[in-house]
Amino acid sequence: MGDLLLASPALLALRRRYPRARLTALGHPGRWGLLSRTLGLAAVWDSGAAAWLPLFSAAPLPPVLKERLAAFQLALVFSPGPQAGLLENLGRAGVSRVCWLPSFADAVREPVAVLQARRLASLGLAYEPRPFRLNGLAQEAGPAISGPGPWLAVAPGSGHPRKNWPLSHYYEAARTLAWEHKMQVVWLTGPAEAAMLPFIQGLAAAQGHRVVDCQPLARVAAVLAQCRLYLGNDSGLTHLAAAAGTGGVVGLFGPTDPAVWAPPGRRVTILAGSCPQAPCARGREIPCGEPRCLRELSPEQVIAAAAARLAG
Repeated sequence: MGDLLLASPALLALRRRYPRARLTALGHPGRWGLLSRTLGLAAVWDSGAAAWLPLFSAAPLPPVLKERLAAFQLALVFSPGPQAGLLENLGRAGVSRVCWLPSFADAVREPVAVLQARRLASLGLAYEPRPFRLNGLAQEAGPAISGPGPWLAVAPGSGHPRKNWPLSHYYEAARTLAWEHKMQVVWLTGPAEAAMLPFIQGLAAAQGHRVVDCQPLARVAAVLAQCRLYLGNDSGLTHLAAAAGTGGVVGLFGPTDPAVWAPPGRRVTILAGSCPQAPCARGREIPCGEPRCLRELSPEQVIAAAAARLAG
């Protein structure tokens, strides 16, 4: 989800350049569904369906697949590498023009949105990447959370355990912020947090917090849009909070490079660990054995940054 939201400025530039075009997304339906209203998507096709497997092989393409794709004049492929076979197969299927956009660059420390804007400029589509904002969340998801607020959203997980700030630190920060700023706390969890969920539920019960677990992304986005502050790791939910319009976002980075991966925006505060080896991630690989950089990022530092975000 984070990669998709980082690519959203490029997708929005494409929509503005071709306002009457029929845009179809091929990917994860739940994630692309979040962008459907904002981008005016005509359809979202599930990339996990078996029908798309021939695009990734050297076998002849089935006629039904060629028929489905031949009407498209342009295909944009977002991936870490160019995937020559996929690009060639899209052309063989009848797509008039096929372009690859990198999800990130290994050798360059620059925001993904800037990298993709430069790539699109070389293809004749010049634009200035700006923070992306989702539209229509309330209409799509309905009621999110009830209560007087203000709300603090806490998302303690991510796609990799070594990107996670310690759960004990999250608890201390959430409890302090709730007390000092009279905030209600909602913990956001999903499949990646299954192992820590019993602990989170116990912490939440002890403090009168809410837990929103394994809910559709549209509802999670609506919850985030209702929150005054968000606290989380380098994760898809941190990017979703920035795009959903959360009042303030505090993102905690350790082994991954915020210069590349952090969500942009004036409402976003990024804190990084002080370990001299950080950031140490190589692409999606995290070589360190333990997230020392995040462990040494104290709750006091995070609480102070969150308080400043609330005051701003």
